[in-house]
Amino acid sequence: MTKSDYSKFFSFIAFTLAAAILWFLFRYNDTYVEDTTVKIEWSNVPVDIKLNEKSKKISVPIKVQASGFTLLWLNYAKAESTLDFKQFVKSSNGKMLYSPANSQSAINIAVGDNIKILEIDKKTIQLDFERFASKRVSLEKEFKLRFTGNYQQVGENQFDVEEVTITGNDDSVASFENLKIDIEDIEVSDSLVVHEIDLKKLYPKLNIKPQKVSYTIHAAQMTEGSLRIPITILNKPADAKVKLIPESVNVIFSSRLKDYDSIDASDFAVTVDMTGLTSGEASATPAIIFDNKYINEARVQPQSVQILIIQ
Repeated sequence: MTKSDYSKFFSFIAFTLAAAILWFLFRYNDTYVEDTTVKIEWSNVPVDIKLNEKSKKISVPIKVQASGFTLLWLNYAKAESTLDFKQFVKSSNGKMLYSPANSQSAINIAVGDNIKILEIDKKTIQLDFERFASKRVSLEKEFKLRFTGNYQQVGENQFDVEEVTITGNDDSVASFENLKIDIEDIEVSDSLVVHEIDLKKLYPKLNIKPQKVSYTIHAAQMTEGSLRIPITILNKPADAKVKLIPESVNVIFSSRLKDYDSIDASDFAVTVDMTGLTSGEASATPAIIFDNKYINEARVQPQSVQILIIQ
């Protein structure tokens, strides 16, 4: 083959390719209508429902309008849409039913602006599923708090929710009366500690809602003080003289450091009630009463006193 023949051959090939490309561009730049399918996946599926494999992703026939290029890509990549299960799936007589026509707008948005859905299959689709047992249980604290420095608990510590909903194997769920929260001890070195707990890590075989809870600890820097308080005898027999040994006790109290100066002896009353004593009893435990809101706790030393009754 001569050089001239090679030149003519390659010119023919180039012309043919150019013509094919131009035909392709003109052919697929037009708008077409085509039947295809869209794959539907689900979000927000209730925790007490498990869809079978076929129902997790379903195919819905649709008729679309788009350019030839878009349709070529659509046939290659396939259209997909994720729909909210609770919004589009209805429960009826123990069945889960999905009507594609009710979600045409949502699917149209999902497949993109370049594709317009003209028609969607109106046949209702029944989803196959298993329903698991579900119930509400309370949370039970199984961990300890370690207060560091001079921090002590003040007020009530608590979870941010009293109960959670657990879902799973019927027999397993039935065995739970409460959900024990057994984690490492929580160290408290501040006035407010909020500890987040991932329940899914503690119980991986259960679906739990909410999955995460928090435990809040209120604490304060505390200090101790001591005051000498005389004991008051209540219901003393009229015909007898009663002597206590000792007649005064030390009241040891704790309070927040900043409230220490707001506490004095007038805030305490220590009593021994003779009514509660049996005949011949020679000792009693003093009762302590305080009404100052700044006092966290209080105790007496010694814990018991001797009683002498002189007729």
